Amino acid sequence: MRRHFFIFFILVLNILVLSACSGEGEKSSGDGETQEITVWTWPNNDQTFEDITIPLFEEEHPNIKVKVQGFGTGQYADKLSSSLIAGEGPDVAMVEINDVINFKEMGLFEDLSQEPYNANEFADQYLDYFWDYVKGDEGYIFALPKNSGPAAMFYNKPIFEEAGLPTEPEEVHELLKTWDDYMKVAEQLSVPGEQWMLGVPSEVLNAVVQQAGTSYFNESGELQIEDEHFMYVYDTVQNLGEMEAFAPYEQYSPEWNAAIQQGNIATFLFGNWFGKYLKNNTDGADGEWGVTYAPAYQGKSAYDQGGDFIGIVKDSKKKEAAWEFVKFVTQDMDNLKGMYEKDELYPTYLEALTKDWMNNENPFFGGQVTNDVFKNVAEDMSAPYVTKDDPIASDGVSALLTNITEGGMSIEEALEQAKQEINARIE
Repeated sequence: MRRHFFIFFILVLNILVLSACSGEGEKSSGDGETQEITVWTWPNNDQTFEDITIPLFEEEHPNIKVKVQGFGTGQYADKLSSSLIAGEGPDVAMVEINDVINFKEMGLFEDLSQEPYNANEFADQYLDYFWDYVKGDEGYIFALPKNSGPAAMFYNKPIFEEAGLPTEPEEVHELLKTWDDYMKVAEQLSVPGEQWMLGVPSEVLNAVVQQAGTSYFNESGELQIEDEHFMYVYDTVQNLGEMEAFAPYEQYSPEWNAAIQQGNIATFLFGNWFGKYLKNNTDGADGEWGVTYAPAYQGKSAYDQGGDFIGIVKDSKKKEAAWEFVKFVTQDMDNLKGMYEKDELYPTYLEALTKDWMNNENPFFGGQVTNDVFKNVAEDMSAPYVTKDDPIASDGVSALLTNITEGGMSIEEALEQAKQEINARIE
């Protein structure tokens, strides 16, 4: 009887020891244990993650489950900011290019330059322009670059052809090589009330300011929206406005989209992603659009419009799993290919730029290899000096452009009002 009890005791003891060892192994190594990480982003990127990225990632990392949450672009930055401050944020978060300076200065993202991430090892594997964005003071790296938005000029071939102008990308580039050239052609192609050279004045602003390498504020914090480069923008916009070259519709409004569908706007100055927008909003327009470089300012045509980044929230309890996801999103070729083919999200990871799927003929653009343009733009872009007050200044300058094209103000009057409004909001 005592022998049976002893054997039973030994068996129970072995089970307890094995159970304890198994539990310790799961906690220390994670082998066999499933973790769930939460990722925050915005529409339609949340759907792209669910359709493409997460299935690919979870197949490669079966012990990591990803839950994505999308928040409207108008509320995303504020919601993420308040959540990070409260220590209630996600494990991984996306950051849009215009919000980089704010989140980088908050210091509430994990520093990827440190162990175990050592992200500096990847510095030469991303576009220089976007790597410059992720770097902060004293080597701090707050995120990895995800997508960029190399910008160019989209042009309507039938409008050019009807006017007796060339339609091949190289020839159109020669025709519209500078902004002065652009204004001359705008006078020829703009028909008041019927046909317009471009959509809205901000397209000129976004291009010229970046091409010039200027910024809303200098490094001393002084507003510089009346330097020679901004003044050139105002003069150009005023001249185009006087010839009624701007479509009289709000950007992305139903009327604006209808003008695109009807082929009434000759050119658009946008990031590469606008190609997908055109395709989605023009039935039966295959072959009617082309892509070439934007008009150059002081010899430079390259500029950017759009981009995003992805990083690990400092308060995350699942940083190892989060790091695997961040790397995968920005470096995995199948994922980058899927995002590009679905939404034309332009990779910042240099290896992707040489792949066939980025350099094939595009049927919508009449068989043109559009990346012949965008790749050169991406490699020639340079990061501007940005501050947290840039959105305020941008609003002020946008209102200035409206005042000189629609409000009957002179450039001097509109500029003075813009400076007052910007300074008031900053103070």
